[in-house]
Amino acid sequence: MNLRAILGAIGVVVSLPFLAYLVYLSQSGPSTPEQVIFLAFAFSVTFPTLILLSLVLFRSLAVLATALPVYAACVIAGYARTFMAFQIVCDGRPTESFRDCLYYSVVLFTNTGCADCKPTASLRLLAASESFFGYLTMIATCACLIVILVRLIAADNLRH
Repeated sequence: MNLRAILGAIGVVVSLPFLAYLVYLSQSGPSTPEQVIFLAFAFSVTFPTLILLSLVLFRSLAVLATALPVYAACVIAGYARTFMAFQIVCDGRPTESFRDCLYYSVVLFTNTGCADCKPTASLRLLAASESFFGYLTMIATCACLIVILVRLIAADNLRH
């Protein structure tokens, strides 16, 4: 058994319980605040693990181009669901609107900032964690693209 197979098995074993619980939470009735926070945390932990494993195992631009947008969309949707459960404040009033929560989640993930929406006191740490994972995603994207481009340039130089 080689290193790639071992890493793949470890990734599956680590990620499957999180993914199973995510599916369970999405199918169950109303969620408790603890379940919703765990849902956002699980999105943030599980998908980067799967992306990094896929990059280690396959090392291809196609995997990167597919995995990172899927990760970003899942994290943004997971955090938007969390913000819906706890209500964020937009334009000075609490809101549970999916549109407002999705907008706020995209703004946090891309670190662009907005003045019209803000987290409640209980959501400040969660909002900061989404910004942190947004930064990590940008860093991972840049690093992977640089590695892939260096490999392409090196392969092109070898042909000439």
